[in-house]
Amino acid sequence: MPVRVRAIRPQLDLADVLDALGLSAVELHLDAFLVGGFVRDRLLGRESKDIDLVVVGSDGVPLLERVARKLGWARPAVFERFATAQVRGGGFVLEVVQARAERYDPESRKPDVRPGSLEDDIARRDFTVNALAQRFDGRILDVTGRGLDDLRAGILRTPLDPVDTFSEDPLRMFRAARFVAQLGFRLAEGVEEAMRAMAHRASILSAERVREELSRLLVSEHAREGMEVLRRTELLEVWIPELLPMVGVEQGGWHLYDVWEHSLRAVELAPVELVTRLACLFHDSGKPRTHAIAADGRHTFHDHPRAGAQISAAVMSRLRFSNEETSQVGALVLHHMWPIQYRPGEVGDSAVRRFIRTLGELRPRILELARADTRASAYPDVEAIDELERRAAELDAGSQVSRLRPPLDGHELMERAGRGPGPWVGRVQKALLDAILDGEIPADDAVAARRWLDGHPDLLGGD
Repeated sequence: MPVRVRAIRPQLDLADVLDALGLSAVELHLDAFLVGGFVRDRLLGRESKDIDLVVVGSDGVPLLERVARKLGWARPAVFERFATAQVRGGGFVLEVVQARAERYDPESRKPDVRPGSLEDDIARRDFTVNALAQRFDGRILDVTGRGLDDLRAGILRTPLDPVDTFSEDPLRMFRAARFVAQLGFRLAEGVEEAMRAMAHRASILSAERVREELSRLLVSEHAREGMEVLRRTELLEVWIPELLPMVGVEQGGWHLYDVWEHSLRAVELAPVELVTRLACLFHDSGKPRTHAIAADGRHTFHDHPRAGAQISAAVMSRLRFSNEETSQVGALVLHHMWPIQYRPGEVGDSAVRRFIRTLGELRPRILELARADTRASAYPDVEAIDELERRAAELDAGSQVSRLRPPLDGHELMERAGRGPGPWVGRVQKALLDAILDGEIPADDAVAARRWLDGHPDLLGGD
């Protein structure tokens, strides 16, 4: 019987996609340009598969349709509300818009749009480094006359007056902070002052857009400086005022920095993963609320993890993070002191088993949070945290602790007690699990569990 062999499409590289775009533009007689972050990143030597295009005098949909046919991709999606079209394939995302001029309603981010020239389209962009255009033959068009110089110098400058730029679209201020974090650029003279003057305009933004910019900022290389921009420009005061009391709160002990600076340094030292970095941002946010000075002059922060978990939940709910992300960050903040306070030789196996059970799948993240927390202080090493990781892995070999289940089900418990269902069943099962964690009952040993219950008759008869 003959074997059918499916043809494997060769993997496309960037040159293939750009050749298809350029050829399609010529065939359709379109005045099309590469623009925005793709041009910026390409000139910086940063690889990107997100390609932004502007077409003058046309909506650009025919361009994407022809490219899709050439490359064997699905038809482009057209977003009439935003006057854009997009096509995806081979890991690339191509988005096109007709060159346009915009004027914004002061009470919203919705612009009044009309067709425009390339110069009009460039003028509406946020920063000169994002206002560069490129022809398919490689020629760069620096319409503002400052984009290339600003790119070389690492400066974020608005094409027009920054007050007008940020007043028209306040999201650009959050983008400025994000670009500082992503690119390591600095703000041009007058930009920070304009952001501070227009910070109140950020109140019209949707929570989802603010969340998106904050998330991208936090997983960037220079997240600390990006967050500092948000603080200095008073944008935090508009959207996340709960973080501001952290500034200037001394900690003492091994700490070198105030709570704010320490938390930002922990963010940058954490793995590039959003939930862990959010947990680093919030892990000590409860310290200002719980700060006290003991009789011996020590700074104390009793129960600050619980206060911090409450703050993270409030902020993340406001910014419309998912319930899962909010829950995960809250759990990490609530329990972040456990690995920090762990001392080998002083903590028994039962306590480590409880740690494993409590954190579940978050265990790798809380250990990374603890390492970042420690390294953002003067504490000499993270050897105890590394030892805890090894010990937990040994105790949880085969997931025998993290996936532990009560050895007796509810039906058997009700039969033994001669009682109907109720909250008491869950309490008995928890007691059985606690006994396993304490080493009093072997895991998955129903006979031993029944003997243990015989020795604790109050559990079956209690309310």
